[in-house]
Amino acid sequence: MKLLTLEEHRDRKANILYAESKVKKYLRRERVHDYLPGQVIYNLGEYPAPFSIRPTEYDYNLIKSLSEKGVGLIQIHEEWNDAIRVLGADKYTSHDPEGLKEFIKLCHRFGIKIIPYFSSCFFDERDPDFTEKFSPKHKHNLNCSYFRYRMCDPDSAEWDEYSSRKMDSILNDYEFDGIFNDIGYYVDHSKVKNAFIDYDPIFEDQLSRIYSRVKEFGGIVKIHAGKNLAPSAKEKIYDYIWVGEGVDSVDDMVSTAQFDPYIIACPDFKYMDEQKEEEFYAKTIPFMQFILRVDGRPVTGEREEVPGIDYLRGKAKDEKVHFNKVKHWYQNHPDGPHVYSEWSSIPDNPKMRERWFEYFDLYKPMVEENSICYMDIRDSEITKSPLSKGVHMSLFVNEKLYLCISNLGDSKETIEFTDSWVDRQTGEEVLSLTLDAGKMKFLKLSR
Repeated sequence: MKLLTLEEHRDRKANILYAESKVKKYLRRERVHDYLPGQVIYNLGEYPAPFSIRPTEYDYNLIKSLSEKGVGLIQIHEEWNDAIRVLGADKYTSHDPEGLKEFIKLCHRFGIKIIPYFSSCFFDERDPDFTEKFSPKHKHNLNCSYFRYRMCDPDSAEWDEYSSRKMDSILNDYEFDGIFNDIGYYVDHSKVKNAFIDYDPIFEDQLSRIYSRVKEFGGIVKIHAGKNLAPSAKEKIYDYIWVGEGVDSVDDMVSTAQFDPYIIACPDFKYMDEQKEEEFYAKTIPFMQFILRVDGRPVTGEREEVPGIDYLRGKAKDEKVHFNKVKHWYQNHPDGPHVYSEWSSIPDNPKMRERWFEYFDLYKPMVEENSICYMDIRDSEITKSPLSKGVHMSLFVNEKLYLCISNLGDSKETIEFTDSWVDRQTGEEVLSLTLDAGKMKFLKLSR
């Protein structure tokens, strides 16, 4: 908790009373605790091709820059391990352990936490440790590219014992700051309502125990259920949830506002129109979300053409098609702009990469520790008249009062305020504003 000056104490108390007196109806009220809003997924290499994880000058300069701009958390995907055992390790150990340890130390040197990919569900059925006892219930697979992942069941005692022991070994062997858990779980999408996976007490118990165990190590738990899905739970099972993978419409993102915080949105531009990226911010930031940044070493496309690897081909959205395009782009643009992830457009939009930092600078003071968010206000005395259905406004309260307003309707909307507010991007003082469809404004109460 930071110490406030006398004036800041007075301002904070006045702002809390202002919010409580002005705001009448809203989606939810959240107080910010232990929130790292600036998060990056960092590409390390082209697994299953061999490569070194040992930090280079490029990594040093990039991580230093990310730290200076306020990034607090890096996650690394499955290239840190050896999921199909072709580089001398396995799914729970690194193919370059010393290089990985140096990379972790580099992140810590610059005050950034780092978490690795883990899965409480997916395990390659060709692995010598795999047994049918891990997956007795559904026998569903996630088969693509180089992997043949079986969806292992949370109600399998054998799988639970095996995977929890392996998770412990990851946390013991490396100085990670928690885990990124790709939770999997078989879902009949035709029966999913309101983006929540049906409640399963055994599944909840598995995730609760994982959460508790990681907390014993002082770590962070980020989960991922696929698309815009979250598991139904009666207790806390994560610190962050990643949404957006495989989603083909930016319109679907608003549904994630109903999830418990904190939500980390990742637009999947393999499926989504990259021209919608600006709109993606408008559909996340007012709901106390910030987009996951993709960064790290450039993706070269080599991962889909490694000699001796048994690839699965023939799907309508074949990974090879995507990564062949990436490879072609990289060969013709070796100096960039680059592609940084498997969820990227080709290439990642340089303009929007800079916009990420611009919006992050605006977002950070809104969600400092102990800030209070009145999310998606529907009735208040902040505006002179009720907001249109497509306009979404959230109030963020700390030593200052911030508004974030998005117009998610189909036409321009004009909003009139009862008090004067300052446009934080232009410095202009306003009593009203007109928002084009798909646009967003950051405001601060004028005092």
